[in-house]
Amino acid sequence: MKIQYLGTAAAEGIPAIFCDCETCRKSALAGGRNIRTRSQALIDDCLLVDFPADTYMHFLQYGVPMTKIKSCLLTHSHLDHLHTDDLAMRRDGFAHIRESFPLTFYSDVSGYELIRAAKERYNIADDTVAAELLALNEPFEVEGYKVVALRAAHDPKSTPVVFLIEKDGKTLFYSNDTSEYPEESMEYLKTLKKPLDLISLDCTEACNHATYIGHLSLERCIALRQTLLDIGAADKNTKFILNHFSHNGENVLYDDFVKIAAEYGFDVTYDGMVVEF
Repeated sequence: MKIQYLGTAAAEGIPAIFCDCETCRKSALAGGRNIRTRSQALIDDCLLVDFPADTYMHFLQYGVPMTKIKSCLLTHSHLDHLHTDDLAMRRDGFAHIRESFPLTFYSDVSGYELIRAAKERYNIADDTVAAELLALNEPFEVEGYKVVALRAAHDPKSTPVVFLIEKDGKTLFYSNDTSEYPEESMEYLKTLKKPLDLISLDCTEACNHATYIGHLSLERCIALRQTLLDIGAADKNTKFILNHFSHNGENVLYDDFVKIAAEYGFDVTYDGMVVEF
């Protein structure tokens, strides 16, 4: 299995568009991996995760095959993960698609309703964009993958989920925009028959010691990793990757944080990063 991290930032991006903080100034000056767009990922070049406003930039920069992608998993409905206005660009005339099929979004209630509203607003046909409502804790199949959506600990209004994604004996846990998991999700993780191969954790606050619900820091990722090891959801062979960063985080600049995280056995994402496992 392969995952490409197309964008790795929280809502504001790094540097943030209207910000003059030290992190944003330094990241703009340093460039390279210190520049982060809004979070999005692509699995095996066919299964998209999230649809931010930066999707068009990712299409240009990384050659994302948008004309061939049929399915997108949505973690939640916040603007930096679901930008519905761009769905209008898939209508006939705005796009000339040789192979006709709908781009289908798999989402919990909030994202599902926003997509349906966008379809009505822009008169988007069912064979152009489709929406499927997720059922939590129940495996379903998409593009040959077995996927399970678990409840995330984030803004409840956005009906957030994290995803277990399995194919050919490999399992990825894509876990953004969440703090420590709700009990119902922990109970499901305890039932896994084998340890996960790759766990992608939210680390929005980097080295901050924040304790609010919705995101994680390095300190809390260390503790969460131990919990996942204790319940058998991970083992010594599991790859742990930190993702989804805010300019409000402490030591969050890639050049700084990658060294700090490495001391604790974590890899750190950057835009365009490809991981095969």
